[in-house]
Amino acid sequence: MKSFVKALWSRTKKDPESRQLDHVRDLLEGDLVNISDSYALPAQIRASSFKVVAVSTYQFEYEFETSFSLEGQDDYRIELLVEKEDGRERAAFSLSIDRDVVEQLFDLDQFSEVFDEDAQPVLELQQEPDDLAGWTAPLYRRQSCAERGYYYEQDYRGSSPPDEEGEGEPFDYYGLVSDDGDHAVDIEVWDTGETDVVLTIYRPISDIKELWPGRKE
Repeated sequence: MKSFVKALWSRTKKDPESRQLDHVRDLLEGDLVNISDSYALPAQIRASSFKVVAVSTYQFEYEFETSFSLEGQDDYRIELLVEKEDGRERAAFSLSIDRDVVEQLFDLDQFSEVFDEDAQPVLELQQEPDDLAGWTAPLYRRQSCAERGYYYEQDYRGSSPPDEEGEGEPFDYYGLVSDDGDHAVDIEVWDTGETDVVLTIYRPISDIKELWPGRKE
C-alpha cells in the first residue's frame, strides 16, 4: 500500500506549476484523491488513495451529473459523484457488482419485483460477503422506477451539453434506498438488455480528505 501511494503522490506534490484543486467537483482525469480513515467507510476505500481514470456524464431530463471513475491499489475501481441534499453536498461512492454477487445479497424473486411498476418492492439483505462489509444495508425500498437516463463518455463541464437528450447512450434507471438514506442499490437497464447493478454509499463530503492535481506530462 505504501509503495502504491508513494508512486501516485511523490512527483505531484513537488510540481510547483500544478493547478490549485479545492473541490471534488473540479477533479480532472489524472488527479488524485485521498479518502478518510473513518471506520464508517468500507475497508477497501478507507484511508486509501485513488486516481481519477475517467470522467463521464449522466443525464436525467435536463440535469447533468458528472461521474468520476477512481482506481486504487490492485486496480480496485469505484465511481464518485457529488450530490446535493437539503442544500448540503455529500459524496456518493459506488461499486459495481456482477450477477453472482446479486444472488448472494438478495432473493431473486424480490429482486425481480424491482422492475414491476405496479409493485412496491422491498429488498432484504440475505448475507453480506466479507469483502462487501460497509457497502450494504439490511433493507432497501424503491424510490425510482424506469426513469429514463442517458450516459455520455464525455466530460461536459467545460463545454455545452448536447441539444438533444437522446444523443447519449439510453438506459432505464431503478433506484432503491435504505431507510436511513445512507445506502442505495442503483440499477441501469440498457437498451441492449444488459443490466448493471451498483451498490452506493452516501458519505459527508469531508470524507474526501485531500485532493492533488495530476502532474503535467
